[in-house]
Amino acid sequence: MNKRACALLVAVLLVLIAAVVGVERLLSAQITGERQAANERALLDLLAPGSYDNHPLASPIVLPDSEKLGLPAPASAYLATRNGVASAVLLPARGNGYEGSIELLLAISPAGQLLAVKVLSEHETPGLGDLSSAAKSPWLRGFFGHSLSDTDWRMKADGGQFDQMAGATVTSRAVSQAVQQGLRYFDEHRAVLLPPVGP
Repeated sequence: MNKRACALLVAVLLVLIAAVVGVERLLSAQITGERQAANERALLDLLAPGSYDNHPLASPIVLPDSEKLGLPAPASAYLATRNGVASAVLLPARGNGYEGSIELLLAISPAGQLLAVKVLSEHETPGLGDLSSAAKSPWLRGFFGHSLSDTDWRMKADGGQFDQMAGATVTSRAVSQAVQQGLRYFDEHRAVLLPPVGP
């Protein structure tokens, strides 16, 4: 192969490498954006469609005393608003289940009522204390609509209001206690979680 052919081959290889790098960068940014949008949808799906018109995840609220929620510092909550008025606070909480920690995300109304709860991560035995979604666990929906002041958050076996999941007493108590801790934290930190907002 002569020098001219070698130079042409090197030039073609450099063009191909540059094209591959360029395509990778374009796709990488798109994939990152799509992952971020999917993560946002996963967190915001607790909120009813049309219940907010801001971007709650764009303005995290740093939580003082996050250890009261079983969380390491720093932890953040998110405020959803509609027409400049608070519609919900997304508040993380953590409980200790049978197989490890159970991380929750609570949607709480400005009045302190639990709108929804979602399990972000857990290590409980599948099928026995499986909390992966409210659809799989109608038991989780039993908490919706309750507040700290109108509910005895213990399990019925302990004299409280809520049934436990069959075969998952520790998990049931952990979730109930974490939800109760979250609602108590909300009540104690309203000034931080519900700052004045405007349109």
